[in-house]
Amino acid sequence: MANVQGFYPDKSAVELEAGYQRWKDHRQRFALMNRDFPFENILHQSPNVELASLPGSIVFTFHYGPYRLLPRYLVAAGYRLTIVVSASVLDRERTRYALDLAAMGLPADRLECLEASNAMVIRKILQAISKSRLILVFLDANESAGNNGSNREHGRLRVSFGASYFYWRSNLLKLAHRIGLPVYAIHLSPKLHHTGPTWQVGDPLTVLTPADKNNPMALLNAFTKLQEYFHAMMQQDWTAWENWGLMHHYKGFDQRAGIDARCQGSYMVPFSFADKGYLFDLSRKLFYEIIANKDNIS
Repeated sequence: MANVQGFYPDKSAVELEAGYQRWKDHRQRFALMNRDFPFENILHQSPNVELASLPGSIVFTFHYGPYRLLPRYLVAAGYRLTIVVSASVLDRERTRYALDLAAMGLPADRLECLEASNAMVIRKILQAISKSRLILVFLDANESAGNNGSNREHGRLRVSFGASYFYWRSNLLKLAHRIGLPVYAIHLSPKLHHTGPTWQVGDPLTVLTPADKNNPMALLNAFTKLQEYFHAMMQQDWTAWENWGLMHHYKGFDQRAGIDARCQGSYMVPFSFADKGYLFDLSRKLFYEIIANKDNIS
């Protein structure tokens, strides 16, 4: 709730509490959909995944709605899918992906996972693209939210959102622009005018094309498209975005110099989340990430 208020400071306590309850309800329902979703309904509910333009491209998506269903939609539509994920996600989801493929009667090579932190991941991505595989990347992964010190902003895109901002990793987008790879963005969105919570894959957004390789403005335009796409997604239902619990409110982060002199007293609550330490300023409703400088630790 404090993270949401950092980005939406005009929301009242009542709105924040109601939004938090909807967010929890969404997560429970999406978990059930991931467990019990009938495979025979996949293509019927999302015909847009049959578009033929996605093989051999990078496709960005987000942790929005029942996003764990997205790989099933894509492989059921005939795509040979490569997902770039963190080591923890890979350990958690590898068995589930294998079971999904077996249940759908599909060969094991229809879906593969690459560990994002692997030193060879870029080479493996390029090899997969050369084989006309679809590269699926969650742009709002947890790795892009933390550790935003000034010496760590290289390779990140600062995303303006609400009254604050956060960061996305930009290495793949820059790589695609440099060598002329096509890039798209997709996400699951709720169907309108339905009594039940029915979700579908929307039309892919073209972010970069091979023709943009020599266009110096193409990268900026691509980032603008992605940011607008994210904002439009959140306007549909901001409580359907799972990553609220992983965001950090860094408003004022760039004015850290002299902050001690401006402090007028507050209570700081320490806590940890996802193996990181934080302090929460109760009066300012700001998070401060605790980052140890290993060079100074004996």
